[in-house]
Amino acid sequence: MTDPNWNLDDYQFDFGTVGPYTGSIVHMPIELKMNRIRVYLMEGILPQAKRSLAVQAELPSLLLLAVVDYLSGFFAGRKSDRDDFIAFMGRYFPGKYQPFLKSIYDQLRSGLMHNLVAANPYKPRLQTYTIAHTSSSHLEQDDQGKLIFSVSTFLIDVSRAWVMYSHELIEKSSPESDLVKHFHRRFNKLDGVGAFMEQVPDP
Repeated sequence: MTDPNWNLDDYQFDFGTVGPYTGSIVHMPIELKMNRIRVYLMEGILPQAKRSLAVQAELPSLLLLAVVDYLSGFFAGRKSDRDDFIAFMGRYFPGKYQPFLKSIYDQLRSGLMHNLVAANPYKPRLQTYTIAHTSSSHLEQDDQGKLIFSVSTFLIDVSRAWVMYSHELIEKSSPESDLVKHFHRRFNKLDGVGAFMEQVPDP
């Protein structure tokens, strides 16, 4: 983890009483909506990224950048853009990321998602990256001046960001806050169909 002082115990939830629910998912209490996202990420997407890393497949694991895009949409309440991605990371990722947020979006996120390279040919290169499976030098320069990007560390920091965001959403925000309104607006798009995918086991 990039922030060794971060403590999961500081982000405990007190859901109170949330009874069984059988109606439309767009009308579920926010605690149940948030749990659907938690299950999708923490039991579906992130374990798949860990399995990719276990077989030295760093590039598939970097689809974690799409997780940041995904969460940025809930944070902003709409289709996320560059500013939303940067704002989400600025709020929920460790301080070590702050000087590199624009280049992470422009080079890593957009370079990989649109061009399958860690350098966006259509943006000025503020920073070049070396993608590492695991490195204790995450977001530090190597001997060639490239920034080391440790995918295993990023995976931990994505998990940490989800915990912090969901904790703020449930424990720190009033139902009328923009953060909560944005979450509902994004979750409810397409009657909730666009909020998450459910994996169907093979027959």
